[in-house]
Amino acid sequence: MYIDAEVERIHSSTVAVYRAGVNSGSVACAVKNQPTRFTTLSNGLDVLLRETHSAPVAEIQIWCKVGSADEAPGEEGLAHFHEHMLFKGTERRGLGEVAGEIEGVGGRINAYTSFDQTVYYATLPGAEVGTAVDVLADALQHSIFDPDEVSREVEVVLEEIRRSEDTPGDVLGDALFRTAYTAHPYRAPILGPAKNVASFTREKVSRFFKRWYAPDNLLVVGAGDFDSDQVLEQIQAALGDAQPSGITRQPRKTEPEQSLLRSSVLSRPFERSHLEFVYPATAFAHPDTPLLDLLAFVLGEGDSSRLTQDLKERDALVDGIHASCFTPLDPGVFGVSALLEPPRVNEVIHAITKEIQQLRHAPVSREELEKARINFLSSEYFERESVSGIAHKLGNFQAICGDYRDEERYLETIREATPEALFDVAQRYFAPEKLNIAVVGPEAAEATSAERIAEAVQSACSEIDGSYAGRTGRSQAKPTEATQKPSSPLPARRAQRNELHRYELSNGSQLFVAPQHHTHVVAVRSAFVGGLLAEADAKTQAGLSNFLTGLWVRGTENDNAADFARKTECLAAEIDGFTGRSTSGLTLDVHTDCLEPALELYTEALVAPAFDDIEIERERRDVLAAIARREDNLGAMCFNLFLRTLFDKHPYGRPIGGESDSVLKFTRETVKNHYEQLVRGPGSIIGVAGDVDPDNIAALLSDKLSRLSSAEATLFAPKIDPLPTEIREAHIRKDRAQTHLVLGMNGLSVSDPDRFALDVISQVLAGQSGRLFLELRDKQSLAYALSASSSEGIAPGFFAVYIATAPEKAAQAKEGILVELDRLLQSPPGPEELEHAKRHLTGNFSINQQRASNRVAHITHDALYGLGADASQHYAADIAAVTAEDVLRVARRILRLDAYVLAQVQP
Repeated sequence: MYIDAEVERIHSSTVAVYRAGVNSGSVACAVKNQPTRFTTLSNGLDVLLRETHSAPVAEIQIWCKVGSADEAPGEEGLAHFHEHMLFKGTERRGLGEVAGEIEGVGGRINAYTSFDQTVYYATLPGAEVGTAVDVLADALQHSIFDPDEVSREVEVVLEEIRRSEDTPGDVLGDALFRTAYTAHPYRAPILGPAKNVASFTREKVSRFFKRWYAPDNLLVVGAGDFDSDQVLEQIQAALGDAQPSGITRQPRKTEPEQSLLRSSVLSRPFERSHLEFVYPATAFAHPDTPLLDLLAFVLGEGDSSRLTQDLKERDALVDGIHASCFTPLDPGVFGVSALLEPPRVNEVIHAITKEIQQLRHAPVSREELEKARINFLSSEYFERESVSGIAHKLGNFQAICGDYRDEERYLETIREATPEALFDVAQRYFAPEKLNIAVVGPEAAEATSAERIAEAVQSACSEIDGSYAGRTGRSQAKPTEATQKPSSPLPARRAQRNELHRYELSNGSQLFVAPQHHTHVVAVRSAFVGGLLAEADAKTQAGLSNFLTGLWVRGTENDNAADFARKTECLAAEIDGFTGRSTSGLTLDVHTDCLEPALELYTEALVAPAFDDIEIERERRDVLAAIARREDNLGAMCFNLFLRTLFDKHPYGRPIGGESDSVLKFTRETVKNHYEQLVRGPGSIIGVAGDVDPDNIAALLSDKLSRLSSAEATLFAPKIDPLPTEIREAHIRKDRAQTHLVLGMNGLSVSDPDRFALDVISQVLAGQSGRLFLELRDKQSLAYALSASSSEGIAPGFFAVYIATAPEKAAQAKEGILVELDRLLQSPPGPEELEHAKRHLTGNFSINQQRASNRVAHITHDALYGLGADASQHYAADIAAVTAEDVLRVARRILRLDAYVLAQVQP
């Protein structure tokens, strides 16, 4: 699908989680009025169902109340191993058929393991919800654990462990939890140690399964477009006869109260240093948890938070910084994570300590608290956009708190929180002697040590204790008042088709509005032809579109960057710039009640960005840091190497973020000229989806965008590279555990009708029941991560297969990929396999359309590419029309095994 590949970077200008501004009373009503049914069957199985008919989609989850923290000595890694094995076959379904049956009806199936739970879930068309119940119930009762499959999956999990050893965040997380927990089982990694995983046998797996996978230890959660009575009957039929085990969780070791600062420093060959601060915190059900969540928001969530404004924007000490509160079944941790240059570790530790300790010396301001409160309360509406979000929220409260209705208690605490309550919590939880710090980075042991960390913390605390002048809280911009109705006349409505309304604005822009009133959210997207296509000179312009869209949210003529971030977050809105291979633009996500003031900020950013010199330098710093971090993402590095090798001179061969040499040359004039060339009314597309009145939003946008240039847009048409005539290979060596491999070739443009057949080819190969997954992962145990995908743009894109494997398996992996591609060249897929792939594509497309932001992305890009704003409404029919002969013909057109490109990043 081209739309996902098109937008490769989205700037985070505001809250990371979608939230919108509403009053607390409306949220309370929304929570109470949702129809929810809770039942316990005679065998102890809990069932929790919530009907919602906003989209023809449903999700079934089965929560098994066992996680890695419940493993006995010698069992470490078994909870996670079951997450893999329950897809490997049952008494009724063979290898690949568990996932295959869900994918074959247009759904998706997956699982995850935490310290406390193992959760299996399927998302699919509402009409097929019975299939999800049947398949998941079968897997959780009748998995056979074939000895050969156990051995093969051991190799797959070992690859997953190697992958985590190459991932800075995973290495840091493991080090942190080993430090923060000295007795409690949360200190052990969920994946388990490699040596232990290598010893797993069918007997070990079966014993664990029989002990924990019983109905009285399971919770079934369903949400979506179904009849609750019917689904309950299906669950009763599938699981009602299962016998309870009487199993109860054994008491876990209690973590002793911490009285001394602890730290861990690991040297690893990463490009940047990764730092984590944590204090012992609460369990999810604890009454202080909502207050700690609010403090995390004030401290380090969003661009107007204290840590971001002080350490990142003002002092330039970190590349990025974030605060959060991890609250599982047992007491968790309150933490701050930061990404930084290795020499600045001690300086950053000192600065973070000061910021946290200030929370213990003065209450947060009421404005800061209100900003946090409105974001938390309004997140309900965005979670309700998808059945997955609804089901996950229900499951979390029921499984961890014991009652899904405890969500109302949580929200009530948020509504009633005061600055004094947050002050009390900060004093009790953020004592410096309870601090745990972990550092992972290049030569970290030379940059810092336990002694130097302790000195930095002590110094910061002394400064606060000895010279604190008092902080009454930071002044925050309050939400702007709703603007007056626009005075300009309503733009002419040109068409209305399937609830898609089209308008032509006075500046030449085309506006498409898709009202959907089942959730009170609105997504707005403005798109322009640009991205890499607009960067003609690789030496001076590489990364310029990306740089421009980052600056879009760094202040306007009316607001500097800090004020813009504060105003946006006080509305609980999200405004982001995006850029891709063929397009650039700006997005807005907001609750309906705050649409007009948020639209004021959004349109101001679009038509009157400040391009302030100070902000240009800050953006440059961020982009250069992101370029440096590419070295730590080996999968992305391999794809960049592949594209650079595939596209000789065409801009599609360059990374979206550009290169350091070009980024260093950007000036205010460079950026402004690029903006004026890209951002014009004619040729631009604006899309709106959500809870809006079409005529009203059209009038608002026509008025607010009247300043947008009406000059004809510039067309970008770089010369297309000639197709390769021979095999090309490119290699990079990195000191890591895995080899990453991308094998691919030239693809199609978005206007090529063969792209639907290429989508089918990708699906035949990919997915948990696809050929690559079954052959290379399930049968040969070559990889944990692999995929097949096509990416289309205004110019022809690419088709590629990716795999990450052990170095000694790389040659076998390459050969396996070539064998599967050759199979597609020899004969088309059979009728059943073809129909399976087509149903999976169309079903998942429908699932993805639940969110207004996804729907508006398709409307906007389809219109911009000349496909028609309603093209996505025909996607199912276009896929259904693909024949076996089409697949064979397009495979022979694209899969040129005599002229492919191979990119490899290896130890």
